[in-house]
Amino acid sequence: MTQPLPNSRQQQLHDWLQAVFTEQTFDLQSLPGDASARQYHRLQLTTAPQSQAARYIVMDSADEQDAMRQFINVAKLMAPVINVPTLIAQDVAKGFLVLQDFGTVEFAHLLVKATPEQVDRHYQLAMQTLVALQTLSVEQAKSEHQLPDYDSALLDREMDLFSEWFMPYIGVAVDPKLWRALKAVLIQEILQQPAVVVHRDYHSRNLMQDQADHSRLGVIDFQDAVIGAYTYDLVSLLRDAYVEWSEPQISAWTRDFWQLQKQAGLSTAADIAQFENDMNVMGVQRHLKVLGIFVRLSQRDGKDRYLADIPKVMRDFMVELEWLEAHGSLQMQQAVTPFNDYLREHILPAYQRQFVQQYI
Repeated sequence: MTQPLPNSRQQQLHDWLQAVFTEQTFDLQSLPGDASARQYHRLQLTTAPQSQAARYIVMDSADEQDAMRQFINVAKLMAPVINVPTLIAQDVAKGFLVLQDFGTVEFAHLLVKATPEQVDRHYQLAMQTLVALQTLSVEQAKSEHQLPDYDSALLDREMDLFSEWFMPYIGVAVDPKLWRALKAVLIQEILQQPAVVVHRDYHSRNLMQDQADHSRLGVIDFQDAVIGAYTYDLVSLLRDAYVEWSEPQISAWTRDFWQLQKQAGLSTAADIAQFENDMNVMGVQRHLKVLGIFVRLSQRDGKDRYLADIPKVMRDFMVELEWLEAHGSLQMQQAVTPFNDYLREHILPAYQRQFVQQYI
């Protein structure tokens, strides 16, 4: 038998796994944590042949049972159209879940040393997977799986992470009038975009090369899915906080995705200019949120490693704001231009003082 692990929680997990995998011995390896409170382990059955079928991922969600329930719920919703982990065993009351193991190769790993042609193939597959996700029925997702709407309250609350965490961190207060005007116009335009099932964290660390089938990407970390704007997940993918591409490359992939949406018969923008506008509107909202989250992860949760990713997020944020200032609707320009002026005069100097030595 495998020896008990040191603390009581791990002992409880060990006992539960022993009941799931009866008359088996196994090794349990803890995996590095992510931005959540959940813990993950890789389980290898040592009495089984060294095969893919003998390896699993174990989720320990002791303090997040609601998130685990939602993970199971969303997995059942998404499984018919995309490659999500198969659920092997579960005990929601205890907070334990055993899942299919896609392996150790993240989408981000596939991009390292890849040729431009290989990179494009990877992104085409990721976009095709996303289009497949967007074919899900919004009505079914709401009625049978109770996915919430990405409504004005949630959009507003997420953007306030910027004013509540990022701005105090760099030592500047945001102008209340400019801030309210910017948020209001962003929310108004986002809510006009076609609604789809939104993964909500569709980026290079949550896509996996499926070790059993390299032709499909494994999709993970989808428990926060909502019904929201059709551009949100594409922003997450193409303006990833952890991977950087040139603006011409992002524009090319944006056009490719718009074409894929049309080919799939999905509701989308009438022309690429409108789609790019929708992308940049959504991108500003998302990056306001991410800037706040990365500071909060450091200040509240002690996860300082995310501070190093803030300069990439800030660059994307500024590109999107400048695009909207130049090409957005008149109403958008009337809100973005004064905010941009304030950003350049007050926010950017404070940001650079805070980050220039360490991260920029």
